[in-house]
Amino acid sequence: MHTKSLTTLEYPKILKRLAAHTTFSVAAELAEQLRPTPHYTEALERQAETAEARRLLAEQPDTGVGGARDVRPLLEQARRAIPIPPQGFLTLAHTLIAARNLRRKLTRLEDRYPRLADIAWRLEENSGLIHHIHQTVDDAGRILDTASSELARIRREAEIAHSRLQEKMRRLLASEKVSPYLQENLITQRDGRYVLPLKAEFKGRIRGIIHDQSASGATLFIEPASVVELNNRWRQLQLEEEQEIHRILQALTAQVAERSKFIAATVQALAELDLLFAKARYAEAMDAVSPRLVDPAAPPAPA
Repeated sequence: MHTKSLTTLEYPKILKRLAAHTTFSVAAELAEQLRPTPHYTEALERQAETAEARRLLAEQPDTGVGGARDVRPLLEQARRAIPIPPQGFLTLAHTLIAARNLRRKLTRLEDRYPRLADIAWRLEENSGLIHHIHQTVDDAGRILDTASSELARIRREAEIAHSRLQEKMRRLLASEKVSPYLQENLITQRDGRYVLPLKAEFKGRIRGIIHDQSASGATLFIEPASVVELNNRWRQLQLEEEQEIHRILQALTAQVAERSKFIAATVQALAELDLLFAKARYAEAMDAVSPRLVDPAAPPAPA
């Protein structure tokens, strides 16, 4: 059918309304790309698919692709060996879990919904990748200690180093040789290192490294010489943690890249199912009735 004819029939408006019933952006794209088929058997098949989806949602209205997102940009990022950020892995895991849940549900109901199950069989389980993501990233997007034994070791050592550094700084703060020269009785940070707020007029009274000064110039932020080594150790462990996290994200990204073809196929199948559910919801909203189709190749009925 020509584009002009479809426009006259307000077909694009119908597709937009259909797209509004999808819950997955990739399905919305498919909805707006739909075109009528001139083939009788294909039209019958489309009707049958929609009828199955409508019947399923009537019986189990909670069925859907909840949690799924368009992860195709993340797959492209993985293929280009650009590390996926923690939140990206969470999005990917939610999508894969939605696919796995829907696959299991529809394949169990294959006898009753064979057409939906045919599509569901194309949804990959990806249980191994889901497990690795959950072992690596928590729900807040923080890299877990379980991501690697090396990361767990670094964090344990960093915690010990930080505790020692804090204890040393507290002792300096309470020392009669230090506290009289301080602007305030507090420990603060400059450039990621712990420092004390020294009154500018007492510069030189405390041996150490000046990292910064206040806007007024009245306060100098000094790293006492006695904590330089402790600060160095703590900062070194922080850098090691950052490097290990980068390595972990690279390795997990490589796993995604290896499975990107299968994940992309899963996204496509999810979109097809969500589109069928959207057709079912749209049909229900209009209280639609499936039309009876006539095979153009069949001989005419006798008068």
